[in-house]
Amino acid sequence: MGSTADTLRERIKPLVEEEDLELVDLEFFEAGPASVLRIYIDKSGGVTVGQCANLSRRIGDFLDIEDLIPHRYMLEVSSPGLDRPLTKDVDFKRKMGERVKVFLKEKVGGKTELVGRIKTLEEGNLLLLIEPEKPGSSEEKEEIIPLDKVAWAKIIFV
Repeated sequence: MGSTADTLRERIKPLVEEEDLELVDLEFFEAGPASVLRIYIDKSGGVTVGQCANLSRRIGDFLDIEDLIPHRYMLEVSSPGLDRPLTKDVDFKRKMGERVKVFLKEKVGGKTELVGRIKTLEEGNLLLLIEPEKPGSSEEKEEIIPLDKVAWAKIIFV
């Protein structure tokens, strides 16, 4: 049998999707009366505080009716934040055109870190427009990186 977090994820995901949102992550820290259920949601263009509040009410009502957590708990519903790591296909697709730093599990082209713009993600391969290493140079080169070689990436805000 799966963990409580797995059960909650499975049962809550349809509620999130009904609101045209993505369930990014779910964490359940069970500590008796201090238990916390933390749910991270997102969508293209981001989520609003109102959407988080609305979904929190829906999930809270659902959990009370279904009695999935038989003791007191705190429910938190939020966006994963601007600086969240990109790890899944949908993360990269949502951030196409963005400037990112990619951390690799193994060397690609002799490097374990690459900086560039996400051009596309197709068939499990990330196509990155690599920034020139020399300042003032305008030569971008394309690098195809198998997604299974990517540990994670982050958006570069500058």
